[in-house]
Amino acid sequence: MNVFEIIRWARDEGITLEVNADRLDADDIPPPSLMAELSAHEALIVEILKPSEAYPRRRAWTISVSGYRFFLIGPGMSRTQALALARWRWKEAEIVD
Repeated sequence: MNVFEIIRWARDEGITLEVNADRLDADDIPPPSLMAELSAHEALIVEILKPSEAYPRRRAWTISVSGYRFFLIGPGMSRTQALALARWRWKEAEIVD
C-alpha cells in the first residue's frame, strides 16, 4: 500500500490528517490497521502533506522521465508532493526547474 492510498483510507474513515511541526496528527483515533500503516509511513506522509516554503505550491510541474519532458498538472502541489506523485508512477522521474 502506498502513502496516497493510506491518506485516502484515512479520509474514507472520516479522519482528517494534519501536520503540526514535523508530526502527523489525526482528529480521531484510527482503527488499529490504519494506525499501523500511518505509523509505518509517517515521515513520508508528513513530507507529502506539509508544503515546503522553498517551493511554493503550483498547479503544473515539468517532469522528466527517460529524457522526455511533460507537464504534471493537478491541484496545487509543492515540489515534494509533485515529485512523490510522479515517482509513484515513474520511479526515475525528476522535476525540471
